[in-house]
This record gives sequence, structure tokens and C-alpha cells, in this order.
Amino acid sequence: MSKQVLIIGGGLGGLFLGKLLTRERWDVTILEQGAQPGGALQTFVREGVRFDTGFHSVGGMEPGGPLRKIFEPFGLNYLPWEQAGEDECIDGGPFMRLSSGTPDEFKHVAEPYHGSTWRLKGGGKTLIDALVKTQDVRLNKKVVSIEDHGVICSDTSTFRSDIIVSAIHPRLTFAMLKDHVRSSYLKRLAKLEDGPGVVTLNCKLRESMLPWIDHDIFIQDKVMIHFGEADADGYARSVDLLGFAPITPDELKEIAATRIPDLQFSIAKSWLSTPETWERYTGTPGGTAFGIKKYSSADYLPPETPIPWLYLTGQNIGLHGVLGTCISALNTCKALTSKY
Repeated sequence: MSKQVLIIGGGLGGLFLGKLLTRERWDVTILEQGAQPGGALQTFVREGVRFDTGFHSVGGMEPGGPLRKIFEPFGLNYLPWEQAGEDECIDGGPFMRLSSGTPDEFKHVAEPYHGSTWRLKGGGKTLIDALVKTQDVRLNKKVVSIEDHGVICSDTSTFRSDIIVSAIHPRLTFAMLKDHVRSSYLKRLAKLEDGPGVVTLNCKLRESMLPWIDHDIFIQDKVMIHFGEADADGYARSVDLLGFAPITPDELKEIAATRIPDLQFSIAKSWLSTPETWERYTGTPGGTAFGIKKYSSADYLPPETPIPWLYLTGQNIGLHGVLGTCISALNTCKALTSKY
């Protein structure tokens, strides 16, 4: 009889772990609080233009690259990936690629982010749709309590399982746990510092105003400029401006204009998201976009917890980003399959 596992959170971490465990013949159910899966990889459409929330590009998809190898058993490397141009860094580096102060022993994990960059046609939704296929994903199931191999959702529905894996923030997880946990573990969680939140302007552009750029632009470690997919005429339909909170929308546009002077005149309409938006849709404390900061190896949580039947996965126990989150899922899968 196969082992049962209940995964809390239908973002990339939960969905990819579900794929891994299903391949190992586990019986997997994924609970997602939102109306659609994907977490930070969700997309949305405004006035006919598609925007990504947190997914813009990945590293490690070149032939023989680590992410390509991870995706290969599931056919995810055959999705419409396209190699992008080399990132452009002006007076600084790509501030969203790595957690601050990545320890030396994890540099081999971080290195692909400095190599080739890849985009995905259709954005994060393309990847999420591929991961959701053949999986039991229950939407609108917000977990509010965890107790003795089971969970209770906000709609009063209950689920039980041999193993529960939380793909959401560890502090949120243990705030819902009713079982006793040793105080030293909770104190360690409380001391871990979250990364910053992000302010984003998703901008619809006027037609035939700005030529499309095939790479991301980083300015002063403060602002990232990401062009959406190009029109047939080679012009951009949209651009995303991202910066760390508490940057304002006007500051975003002003800093971006130092690289693209015509940008402000090209924006037809824009939609703002803030850390509060992230917190509302993903539940992350304070709207942190990258999870727990990694200053040293002590900041990397193991998949195992003091509760024998409760495990963790996702960017909070490893590096952020698509590659980092998938590696965390691999580590959680290994911890489970080596024990059960």
C-alpha cells in the first residue's frame, strides 16, 4: 500500500514535490488556499495583456544544466523555453538572483543563475499547468489548523494523511500546529530573518513605442526591468518594473528612465502590487518575495521537523527561485523516501 502525503501549498515547491513523490508511487493530495495554483508563479491578464507575478526568467536550462536535468524526467524541459540575452547590470548586480550572503558551500547551487538565462513562453502559467496535470490539487482550501496527521481548512473541511509536508512559510506552519514543539526550535524560527518584499509596476505599453528587449536590466541593485513577450512587429506590449520595498512607483519609473528615457511616455496603463499584495495572495509574512534570508548554513532549514510526520519544502528551506525551490523539493523527497 502506497504512503499518503498531504502537501500544504500549491506553489512551485508543493507542485514539484508532488510530481516527485507521485513518481515514487506515493498517494499525493495538494491543498491550495487560492482559486488558482501557482503561488508566486501565477499570471494575470489585464486589458488583453498577460503579466507574470514572480516568474520572469531562470538559469540552468542550457544543455546539461542543473535545472534541465531536474526537469527532464517529467518532460518539463520540452516546454517552450527560449534563451534570453545576457542580463544587463548597471552600477550593480542582479539583486534578485541570490539570497544575500550565500554561504560558500552553496555556491555551486547558485552558480547557474550567473550563466545563461531562459524565458518561457506563456510565463509561469505554462510551467504550473504542466505540473498540475495528473495531480490531485484542491483549490480554495486554506489550512487554518494542523494537528495529529491532519489539517482543518477555513471551510471546515478536514484532511488526514500519513505525512504532511508544508510548502508555505515555516513560521506560518508552526503557528497553525497544535502539537507541542520544543521551544529551542521555535526560537530558531523566530530568529530567522525574512528577505524583502517587492513593489511591482506591471505596465501596458502604447503600441509600437518601445522596441522589445530580450534580457532583464538591473539598475543600481534597486530596480529590475523585464520586458514581456514581443508583438509581431518587434515592439514590446508590456514591461514590469520591480524594486525592493519601500520604493515608490514614481521612484521605480524614474530609475528605470535612466536606462530607457522614453519609458514613462510609453506607458498606457499600469497596475501596482506591493508586499501587502503578496501577503494577501501567497500568505508570506510581510509579503517577503524570497523567503528566509540565507546568511550562513545555519539559515538553511532541513526538511525534517521535530514532529515526526511533519516536513518542510520550498524556498524557505533553501535558495529562492525556480532552481532553488526545485532543489528543496528534491531534498524533501529524498528525506521522505529514505525513511519510508
